[in-house]
Amino acid sequence: MKSKIKIISTIIFIVASATLIAQDFSNVGTAGGTFLKIPVEPVGAALANSNIASVEGVAGLYWNPAAIADIEGTEILFSHVSWIADTRVSFVGFGQKLGPGSIGLSFTALTMAQMEITTETEPDGTGQFFSAGSYEIGLSYGLKVIDNFNFGGTMKYIYEYIWDTNGSTLLFDLGSVYKTDFYNLKIGMRLSNFGGNTQFSGEPIDNKADVIEGSGISYSYDPRLERVSPEYSFPQLFNAGISLEPFTFEKQKLTVTAAINDYIDNNAQLLFGAEYVWDELLFLRAGYKTGYDEQGISAGVGLKTSIGPVSTTINFAYSPFGKLSDVMFIGLRLSF
Repeated sequence: MKSKIKIISTIIFIVASATLIAQDFSNVGTAGGTFLKIPVEPVGAALANSNIASVEGVAGLYWNPAAIADIEGTEILFSHVSWIADTRVSFVGFGQKLGPGSIGLSFTALTMAQMEITTETEPDGTGQFFSAGSYEIGLSYGLKVIDNFNFGGTMKYIYEYIWDTNGSTLLFDLGSVYKTDFYNLKIGMRLSNFGGNTQFSGEPIDNKADVIEGSGISYSYDPRLERVSPEYSFPQLFNAGISLEPFTFEKQKLTVTAAINDYIDNNAQLLFGAEYVWDELLFLRAGYKTGYDEQGISAGVGLKTSIGPVSTTINFAYSPFGKLSDVMFIGLRLSF
């Protein structure tokens, strides 16, 4: 037991140290792959992303991979987000109990309608169109290290493309959840999006130097070439939070959550949420975010039922984005 506690303490120390080092080099607005910041699951979105400690089961594939260690059988999650600027985010997650832990697979896709190509001489459009998108495939594993401590990790492949150019890399997440008997207090932590940088490549980029040279306007030191395909990093995140159940009575339960998001490319954000549960059938949720220009409150509802051996939960969340369009989240979770 003592050796396990030492291992856990060492892991936490390494995680905290890595985070402090990353913060020293933080730069607001400098990371790419920002689709990774979009909350793809409606329960957490309704709680203003504050559920790092309270997340359960297959939803942990996005919020905290340590949570999938509590899966007892098979769980599947489908969700869809109507994001801003007519973009869409879809998520599919699969979790399965496997030996002493649980394994998970996930897929996330950010898609959008085709856009018309414009140029300096044809600013109203050329009649040609291009598409763009971002994708993530994740492989996760969660383990109960001891009865009240879960640890998990995710390896994910990131692929982004615009027109005929694309970039890809591997990233990693680490997460933990510590549980206590004090009003079911839980403490969660996550390090996310750590790994290599990437840059776009493809025919339009590879041929750009020749295009510039053929234009008849070139310089011995041409800044246009540097802007063609700069290398970029991803939005590394340290996320820590707690959840507490101050009220439980027969068929009713109230859970309150709080967390901090500290992205390497943004200022820290404080997140708060609350969930009321009646008879494990009806779920009412609300949340509030600080540190955002166009986000604040959020809300959601969930309904749970059983069809034979399958437990089915439908979740919905709503978040107004001020001057931007409101965002809707919907998800279906199956457990069997």
